[in-house]
Amino acid sequence: MTWNEAILEVLQQHEDEPVKLQKIYCELSNHPLVTDQHRKSWKPGLQPRYQCWIRRCLTNLIREGKVKRTQTATYQFLHS
Repeated sequence: MTWNEAILEVLQQHEDEPVKLQKIYCELSNHPLVTDQHRKSWKPGLQPRYQCWIRRCLTNLIREGKVKRTQTATYQFLHS
């Protein structure tokens, strides 16, 4: 499974309701894709690396037309 697939799976589980970014972080924090290395922050005091990956993937999924940003830090799965 890829990061994109994992994120889409989380969004699909919530059907047609928008999902807050913090909820996506929470639901993926214990996913098998998230290793100990991903839980480390880029620099001391900053957020974990897996959160940066999630945001990057969300940006790509929006560009691909699979996800839409409904408001600040809130995303929704788009049915094809």
